Amino acid sequence: MASLTPQPMSPRPTYEEVLRLRAASAKQSAEKMAAAPAAAAPANAPQPPPQPPHPPPPAAASAPAPSPPAVAPAPVAAPAKPVAEPAFTDAEVEVLRTPLAPSEWCGSELHERALAYMRSRRDAAVLADPSLAPTVEMASDLRLWRFLVATAFKGGDAASMYVEALRWRKRNGTDATRADLRAANPSFFTARATSLEMPLLNEQDAAVFAARPRTFFTKSAGGGGELLLDRAGNLLFIEVPASADAAAVCALGADAFLAAELRTQELLQLVLDELSTRQDRLVLMFRVLDLAGVSLTPNPFRSSDVKKGEGMVKSAGKEVRDAYPTTTYKNCLINAPAASIAGPIVAALVPKRSRDKTMLLGKDYAGELHSFVAPSSLPKKLGGELDNGNQWKK
Repeated sequence: MASLTPQPMSPRPTYEEVLRLRAASAKQSAEKMAAAPAAAAPANAPQPPPQPPHPPPPAAASAPAPSPPAVAPAPVAAPAKPVAEPAFTDAEVEVLRTPLAPSEWCGSELHERALAYMRSRRDAAVLADPSLAPTVEMASDLRLWRFLVATAFKGGDAASMYVEALRWRKRNGTDATRADLRAANPSFFTARATSLEMPLLNEQDAAVFAARPRTFFTKSAGGGGELLLDRAGNLLFIEVPASADAAAVCALGADAFLAAELRTQELLQLVLDELSTRQDRLVLMFRVLDLAGVSLTPNPFRSSDVKKGEGMVKSAGKEVRDAYPTTTYKNCLINAPAASIAGPIVAALVPKRSRDKTMLLGKDYAGELHSFVAPSSLPKKLGGELDNGNQWKK
């Protein structure tokens, strides 16, 4: 398992705090300029150095200093001149697709051009509707970049997708969910622990994981969940679709099931954000789907509850697809049927945007899988060392 050495971490300012600090600083500067008498500068006076395009927020005596960010600061409070939508050549898109540490994005003209447009559209949306103000994670360049990647660096499409995600978060109260998840897992989000204190917030979440088992953590000695990572440091996510109990999903009720699914998706994204900041790179998920028991033709005689439960799972997937883009590193489908007949299964289980990241492995998957994930991070069923949990009990 990749190591995440705990280190102290100062709290980061919220998006709203940054905006207030910037607005107060701008007002103070304007008042000083208005009060000061105008003075003609000598012709040979040295000119002041050019200011950086995105200065950091002014320091506040009462606010703790944030830890060094891996991305650019949050946006300015005052409206700025609109940034023109960038148009990248195919060669430039290839450069943008090449991994670069987020701490180095500010030194890349291409990266800065793409992000400047996204920040401009984000800020314009918030100025038009302040209720869309994003959290510090949602406002970050790391999140903006995920939308750019998802749209092949088509700035207009990426910005529209991002603004719609802000509206989606407002409709679903996702910012409140984010606050609950961070509050329940302070060691991970503020002290760089390697485990979550409460990966499941309540009994409802536990019931959903029982009905639809998935693995991205293993129980730690302290009762929390130790995160599972692949050899590169990406988050490991394991699912056995045939283990899902669709009737039990139906029994939970559509609203309760969807609410729990949205909490899980927000937690996964927050974990990816945190790992990305620690590793100074865009951390993704290595997804393992065990297709054992998955049928190409569903049972036509299954009950109405089973059909309804299956529909609820599909609907939840569609609900979050555009709100959390660019989260997948690899889709590793094991125990897969022959490639010639696997198409319908892949189409049903893998979002279209990430199908080019899919690996189809048959029953002899261990060697290839273990080249990406160490056995110490895998359950015994997959040739690893961890408990199998509930996913292979059916």
